This record gives sequence, structure tokens and C-alpha cells, in this order.
Amino acid sequence: MRLLLVLTVVIAVSALLWGSWQWGRRPFLLIASLVLAGLIVLAVGVWQGGKDDQVYLPPKGVELALSEIRDSESGVRLSGTVRNEGTQDVAALSLQAQALHCQSADDCQVIYQQPITLQMYLPRGSEYQFAVVSRHPEEKTRVDRWQLRVVEKLAYPEQK
Repeated sequence: MRLLLVLTVVIAVSALLWGSWQWGRRPFLLIASLVLAGLIVLAVGVWQGGKDDQVYLPPKGVELALSEIRDSESGVRLSGTVRNEGTQDVAALSLQAQALHCQSADDCQVIYQQPITLQMYLPRGSEYQFAVVSRHPEEKTRVDRWQLRVVEKLAYPEQK
């Protein structure tokens, strides 16, 4: 769709420049200077627009506390609170849900894991409740414990 839009604009500008060339030298120079000014404005907008892009960062400053785990037919609902103690506002979190089978309190094996994206706006210093759903592991595997950790955060750039 974007290619079609660019092609349409190029054809329209070319037809405008061709028509102004046919009218005379002054209209052509006026139209050409307006087209050049428009291209400069677009180039500056593209160049400056990158300053507001969101960036993926390590999860430093984001604390996640898992408080409730509920089994259902469609999956396992993991809920709790998430707190942003970092210096930037957060747009989303990449989480890793893990099902663990434990032989003892210290010896646990990961039997299933699933990446989960939590789309949630977290301003600096805020705390919110969340709930995500993970699929069940394979049949006939006993899950002793679920674990949810933050892998990375999608943050807004710092305001200067």
C-alpha cells in the first residue's frame, strides 16, 4: 500500500513539473522550488522522527510479583502485580512463563516454557495488576510450580 502511495505521488509530481515546464520557465521554477521545499520538510520529519522511537531494553527496574495461578481448560492464568521502578515509561513487557517439576526445594527442572507479551503502559513509579494466560504443558507431566519472569521491556525514550 505504501508503495502505491509513493508511486502515485511521484507520478503526480512528475505530471505537475511537466505541465509547468510547458507553461513556461517561471511556473516551472516556482513548482520545482515548492517540490524541493516539500522534500526537505519530509526529510527533516523522517530524520527527527527517530528520536521518539520505542526501544527494547533489559528489564532493569521492573519488578514482577506472581500472586495467583489458576488452571482452566484452555490454559493457566497467571496474575499478580508489576511495578516500574526504572527511569523510563514502559510500553510493553516480554515475559517468560515456565512450568517447573521439582525433585526438592532447590532442584527444579523446566518442563515447559512459553514467551508472553504483556501490552501495558507503566509510567515511572507505578504499580498495576496484570493477568496473562499460558498454555498447559504436555499431558501426563506434573507441574509443581509456575514461574514468570521479565525478559525485556519496550520503553519510551527519556524526555530531556
